[in-house]
Amino acid sequence: MSPRSSRRALLGSLGASLTMLAGCTSSPDDPPPAGVDSIPDPDDHIYGADGEWGSFGSDRSHTRQVSDGKAPVDGVTEKWRVEVPQLTRRLEPLVANDVVYHVHDRSLHALDASDGSVRWRLPDVDKLPLVTDDTAYVPVENRLLAVDPQTGDQFWERELTEHGHVGTPVADPDDRLFVPDGETLFALDLETGETAWSRRLFGSIVGPPVLVDGWYVGVVTGARKLFLLEPEGVGAGEWTFPAWPQSPPTADTDGIYCNFVDGMTRGIRTEHSPRGDVDWQAETGWNNGGLAVKRNLYAAGTRGLTAIDPETGGQRWTYDTGNWRHTAPVLARDTLFVGGDKLYALDPTPSGGVLGDGPATRWTKSFHGEVGPGPVIDDGVIYVVAQTGEETYHLLALS
Repeated sequence: MSPRSSRRALLGSLGASLTMLAGCTSSPDDPPPAGVDSIPDPDDHIYGADGEWGSFGSDRSHTRQVSDGKAPVDGVTEKWRVEVPQLTRRLEPLVANDVVYHVHDRSLHALDASDGSVRWRLPDVDKLPLVTDDTAYVPVENRLLAVDPQTGDQFWERELTEHGHVGTPVADPDDRLFVPDGETLFALDLETGETAWSRRLFGSIVGPPVLVDGWYVGVVTGARKLFLLEPEGVGAGEWTFPAWPQSPPTADTDGIYCNFVDGMTRGIRTEHSPRGDVDWQAETGWNNGGLAVKRNLYAAGTRGLTAIDPETGGQRWTYDTGNWRHTAPVLARDTLFVGGDKLYALDPTPSGGVLGDGPATRWTKSFHGEVGPGPVIDDGVIYVVAQTGEETYHLLALS
């Protein structure tokens, strides 16, 4: 049995065991080499990574990993900047196929990645799109639009419910879109927008869904719930948390992780016997931008940057990045990039390999104020929002 088949079989046991749903270490002086990673095939990659940052958290599992081997580990210079309003503090940019997407002024702005010039603009947008293959899927009030990423021309439009809460979708390897809308999760055909199924859950869905093992779809809701569904909408697991989720979940091959409004990050280990229990919790503060995972789980926010053992929840190290919660870590070329009171590039491995020593600093870049939302990385360029003056904020491209 293949690793993926065994994982599916193991996670599939959740459906039988739980009540079904009610409705190379490096140093800062020796940075890792560039160009060592090939662009992954999203159909084969367990997290659906494709070398672009076209979705929340970079891939289907929100791991915030970058695999193109071009991240700027030696420092950055500014390529361009575009002024944005202060109230863009919720959403980070997306980047795919030389187009940068940023939501501000209740509009989606598609910018040329080479110079920041506007290619097209779509009004009435206040949530992130999903950009995959040759289509951008944009939530607009109670509709989902499929548009051409280069021109903004519309391919199709799908009206969901009348409530106007359509959120950012995620795509699975079988050409389905999982689209949140209030308390309902829709599965749509990627090419046509036709509904395959819908499932009413308990509580409004928070942020985009997450793909677990490239197979199951998970959502957290305002009712303090985590629901895990099979691709055809059959319930596979349900957990209840002691607090409301602060951001969408992140998943790796062995667990699902989420931050909560009580300042805790919690983990569920999917390889354990399915008890419906939360396996661990760690105090990390508020982390609006999501979590990153690769060997460690990384949280950045009101308690600075924390590295957590994803199996036990034990703290491995902390690093002072200030108390800014509108940022999230990014992992690329054995380097951890994160905002806060500065933009940081860190060696995520504790010095000497001893847990608790904390990371070495590769470089930092200061602005007038806080850095974030972002950073995100695409094709060796960092994109991030930062306060650049007393009353000015910019989306910046740094390489």
